[in-house]
Amino acid sequence: MENVLPYKWPLALDILKRQYDVLPSQRLLASYTEDMEKMPNFEIHLFGQIGYMTIEPKNIESMLSTRFEGKAIRSQGGSRSAGLFPMLGEAIFTQDGRRWKHSRELLRRQFVRINFKDLTTFDRHVDDLIAGLSSSDNVVDLQPAFFRFTLATTTALIFGESASGLRSADHETFAESFDYASMISAIRLRLADLEWVYKPKAFRKACKVVKEYASQFVDETLKSRVGDELTPRTESEALIQDLYAELQDPELVRDQLVQVLIAGRDTTACLMSWAVFVPHRLLHLTTVLILVS
Repeated sequence: MENVLPYKWPLALDILKRQYDVLPSQRLLASYTEDMEKMPNFEIHLFGQIGYMTIEPKNIESMLSTRFEGKAIRSQGGSRSAGLFPMLGEAIFTQDGRRWKHSRELLRRQFVRINFKDLTTFDRHVDDLIAGLSSSDNVVDLQPAFFRFTLATTTALIFGESASGLRSADHETFAESFDYASMISAIRLRLADLEWVYKPKAFRKACKVVKEYASQFVDETLKSRVGDELTPRTESEALIQDLYAELQDPELVRDQLVQVLIAGRDTTACLMSWAVFVPHRLLHLTTVLILVS
C-alpha cells in the first residue's frame, strides 16, 4: 500500500494522542473522515506495527465475503482481543478466523428473529425520548439522547420483559457502566500490545456491572429448562436458548449478548444522529421535507 498516515513522534505516538483527545468529545469519526478524504486506503504505523485502513467498498466486500477464506482479515486479533476482553469477553468482536466466522453466522440467524419482533417494543422508549427532548427549553445535544434510546431498545429486544421489570436505578447503573467501559475499551484498543498499562479500577468495576447485568438474564432463562429440554416463554428467551444450544456455556452466551448490545446501540444511534445532522446541513432538503410534511 503506497499511502502511509503521516506522523511526527516516535512510534507514531502523536496519532495515538490525537485519537485519545477526540474520543471523549465523540469526534473520532470526524477525525477518521479527515484522513479518509485525503486517502481512502492507507497504512497506519503504531508502536512498530502496521495496520491497514480502507473505505473502498470492493476491499471491504473482499475481506468480509468473496475472499474471506483466503486470508486472516483480523490479523491483529491478539492485541485487539486483550484490549476488549475485560468488557466484551469471548465473542465476535474479540475473535479471529473460524471462530469469528462461526459467531458471525450464529448471530446472523438470531438477527432474523429480532428483525421480525413486534415493534410495540419501541413504544415506551420512543415516548421517553420525545418527553426528554420536549422538556428542554434550550439547545439539546441529540447524540447522547439517541445513545440512551438505542441502548434501551436494544436491551428490550434482547432481554425482553424481564429487563422492563428491573428498577430504574439498575438500568441507570448499567447504562453508566456500559458507557464508561466502552470508552476505556476504545482507548485500550488503540494501545495494542500495551493495553495492560491502562486498566483503571473504575473500568474493572464497570465491566463487572455490565457482565452481571447480562448474566442475570441468561441465568434466569436457563432455569426454565426441563431436564435437557429448553422451553422458551418469550422471543428473548428463545434467543438466549438458541445461543446456549450452540455454545453450551452461559458465559459465552452472555458475551455474545453484550457484544450485540454494543453493535445495536452504537450503529443505530450514529445513524439517527446523521439522519438529523445531514438534512440540517442541506438547507434545500430541509425545505423540501418541511413542505412535504
